[in-house]
Amino acid sequence: MPAKSDPPGGVGGCGRAAGGADFGERGEPMAFDVRTSIMLAAGMTLVIGASLRYVLRDYPPALGHVVRLWTLGILLQPTAWVLYALRYQIPDALSIVASNALLSVAFAKMIQALREFAARPVAWRRLYAPVFAIVALELLFTYVLPSMRSRTTTVSLVFSLQLFAALGALVDWGQSRRSHLLTAASFAALALVLAARAVFEGVQPEALPHAFAPNPMQTTAFALAVIFPTVATLGFVLMCSDRLYQELERQSTLDALTGISNRRTLELQAARAVAAAHRHRRELAAILIDADHFKHINDVYGHAAGDEALQKIAATLHHALRGEDLFGRLGGEEFVAVLPDTGEAAACASAERLRQAVEQLHFVAQHRPTPLRISLGVATLEPGDDVTTLWRRADQALYAAKNKGRNCVVGPSDLAAHRTAAALAG
Repeated sequence: MPAKSDPPGGVGGCGRAAGGADFGERGEPMAFDVRTSIMLAAGMTLVIGASLRYVLRDYPPALGHVVRLWTLGILLQPTAWVLYALRYQIPDALSIVASNALLSVAFAKMIQALREFAARPVAWRRLYAPVFAIVALELLFTYVLPSMRSRTTTVSLVFSLQLFAALGALVDWGQSRRSHLLTAASFAALALVLAARAVFEGVQPEALPHAFAPNPMQTTAFALAVIFPTVATLGFVLMCSDRLYQELERQSTLDALTGISNRRTLELQAARAVAAAHRHRRELAAILIDADHFKHINDVYGHAAGDEALQKIAATLHHALRGEDLFGRLGGEEFVAVLPDTGEAAACASAERLRQAVEQLHFVAQHRPTPLRISLGVATLEPGDDVTTLWRRADQALYAAKNKGRNCVVGPSDLAAHRTAAALAG
C-alpha cells in the first residue's frame, strides 16, 4: 500500500498536510521553524564530529577506541537530519525509515562508547535492538497501517528507551564525576522529552495537522535535539579529560616498573602512619628489603631479565603482605613495607614469610632456572621516631642481614645482639 505523506515518527516526526504543502509553503506565521532547526542540528553535529575527528590523533590508544565510536555516532546524525529535511523531495523510505534508523544507529554508537568507557560492554543484540524496532515500526505505520500518530508515539517511545539505556553506564552515585553527570543529564533530558512527546501526541484529539507543525511539544523536542549533541559531546570530552587526569595522577604515585607505590608516595603514606601510631600510642614496624646478588642477574642475563626479576619479587611481596600494610619501591632493588599495629615478633614473622615466598619463586632467565633471594631488616617504632629514623634503623638491620650471609631476616633484638658481639670481638 502506498505510504501516506505524513510525518516521520522519530525525533523529527513531521510530514505533509492533507493538501500536500508544508507549513512554510502555506505562508503561515511560524514562531519556531522546524525545518531550520533540523538543518541547524545537522550543521552543528557535522562540525562537532569533524572537530572530534581532527583531535582524535592526540588521544592515547586507551581512549582512542571509545572516542572513535562516539565520533561515528555524531557523524551519522547530520545525514539523518538532512534526510528529515528533504521530506517530500525524496522517497519515504529515505526520509522516514532510513533517517530514523540512522539516528538510532548514531545513538547506539554513542551508547556503545559510554558502555566501553565504563568497562560495561553490552551485547550487540541488546545494543542494536532499538534500531530494528524503529525500522519495523516505521515500515508498519508508513506502508502497512499508515498512521502518523502511531508512528510518532511508538518511535518516540523507542528512542526514549534507547537514550535511557545510556544512563546505566554514566550514573554511579558516590563515584560519578560531574562530567559523567553532565553527559547523563543530556541523555536523560532528551529521553524524557521524547517520552513526553509520545504521551502528548498520543492523547491529542487530532494528529499534527501538517508538516513541521509547531506546537509546544514539537518546539521542545527539536530545540533539545539541536542542543543535545553539543552538551553530550562536551560532557563526554570532559569524561575523557577526567580519565586522563586520573591516569596521570595514578602514574605519579606508582613505580613505573613494578606498579607498586613509588618512594615519594610511600614516604607520604608512611609519615601519616607514623604520626597516627604516635598519636594513638600503637605499635608500628618497618621492613627494608633488598634483592640478593641482583647485580649478578643484570650482568649475566641482561637488564630485561633484571626488570622481570624485580617485577616478580614486587608482586610476590605485595601478595604476601596484609591489605592494611604499606608497600613500595625505594629504588633499584630495594623495597620497604610499613606494618601498622605490629610489634617486633609479628614483624619478624612477617619478614620471614616474605623471605620464604620469594625463595619459593620459580624464575627462568634465558631458559636457565635462576634462584631469587632477599635480605630483610626489621625496625620497630620508638618514641620520637619519624620516618627517616625508623627507616635508618631498618637499613642498619638490613646491612647486618647482608653481613650475616644474606637470604635472612634481622630484627631489632638480633641487631642489638650483633652489635654486642661485634663490640666484644673488637
